[in-house]
Amino acid sequence: MKKVVIVSALLLLASVAFAENSFFKGTLDEALAKAKAENKKLLLDFNSYT
Repeated sequence: MKKVVIVSALLLLASVAFAENSFFKGTLDEALAKAKAENKKLLLDFNSYT
């Protein structure tokens, strides 16, 4: 059981590490051009901060 918890924690940490680099920072036009070049769809995430 201890090994399962350790492996699960390591997999979770690895997935978080890879997810950090998946966000694109740039303009909408740049994102659209990159998505079109890679033949991928574009997901827009809108957040509101107070």
